[in-house]
Amino acid sequence: MAAPAASPPPAGPSRGPLATGIALLAALVFLGLSALMLWGQSIYSLSGVPATGKVVEFHAMSARSQSVEAEVDVALPGAAPFRWEVEDTFRVLHWEEGATVPLLCAHVHADHWSCVIDSLVDRFLFPACTLAVGIAALLLALRRPRAAAA
Repeated sequence: MAAPAASPPPAGPSRGPLATGIALLAALVFLGLSALMLWGQSIYSLSGVPATGKVVEFHAMSARSQSVEAEVDVALPGAAPFRWEVEDTFRVLHWEEGATVPLLCAHVHADHWSCVIDSLVDRFLFPACTLAVGIAALLLALRRPRAAAA
């Protein structure tokens, strides 16, 4: 008497077209947002003018956060001094009232200067992480389920 044939292993859960479409949309949102953030920060890197800002006041964004928000008086070569609000997301600078902080200022808008702190980590870490999440999500959304081995 012959032994019964082994049944094929059960197929894994399959994703429907709606789930695949939602995953693809989420991946594209992450990629689009990271591209916009990287483009915005590259404007400061490529056309930004180094400047200094005298700290007028600063405070932590929340009790559990390292982020600092500060008002600074910007001294920009060839322009009248002005007050600007900057954020130090990862607290890479030492904040003290009356101290100076390095800034990068650019004409992002035609009618006024915009400034950010001069820190590559503070400007590019979050957009780079968002880009990595977007690429990973895109690869997972486009991954096809493997066929069962015979």
